[in-house]
Amino acid sequence: MNCYFQGCNKKGETKEHIPPRSFFPDGEKEQLLTVKSCIEHNNEKAKDDIYVLAQICMNASPSNRAREVFMNKVKPQLSFNNEALRKKLAYGAVQLGSGVVKYQVDIQRFDGFFTALSCGIIFKSCGVPLPENYKISHIYHNFHGDTSPQMAEFTAHINDFYSGKPMDFMEFGEPDTKNKRIYSVTIFGIPGFKSSITIVHEFFGTFKVTSMLANRASI
Repeated sequence: MNCYFQGCNKKGETKEHIPPRSFFPDGEKEQLLTVKSCIEHNNEKAKDDIYVLAQICMNASPSNRAREVFMNKVKPQLSFNNEALRKKLAYGAVQLGSGVVKYQVDIQRFDGFFTALSCGIIFKSCGVPLPENYKISHIYHNFHGDTSPQMAEFTAHINDFYSGKPMDFMEFGEPDTKNKRIYSVTIFGIPGFKSSITIVHEFFGTFKVTSMLANRASI
């Protein structure tokens, strides 16, 4: 079986966890989803897993189990490698007048992580990789950057439109996530790659990302 990643024709020699094992508390790893991955795509994403998890937890805590996962999975990593993770998270941080700290987010790392996660979810749902004619982009609903009113309105519209359960003809597939207190996902799209696809990821019941998989053949 080939690798799960879009456009990759290499053999799937390893297992890729979607989301990664580090996102789940100890003792709950039996609830992980896995797909076949080549060594390159398995290792390429791993370097970003803890960074992305830390940012998600900081934006979701104390909701649900975000604080628990941060303390058990992220905190022990902060002092490793000359405090590389701590320095990365603190880079560009600004303390606001209210005492709240505004952290800078490396969107390139997030995009790479969620592109891989989206490819894994598609593969798990239908057993084949995402076709190469799909372009992937992501909306991070919990991040507050310097966006225009038009972009803020568009993001709010996307959030409202892709909520709840898809209509019958838009039920692309079900990856069967088993621990929805940590991670849940909903896929909107006509089965058989007959339309663009939207994936709604939710972590700890509060951190939401919408992945837009645009079918360029239909544009």
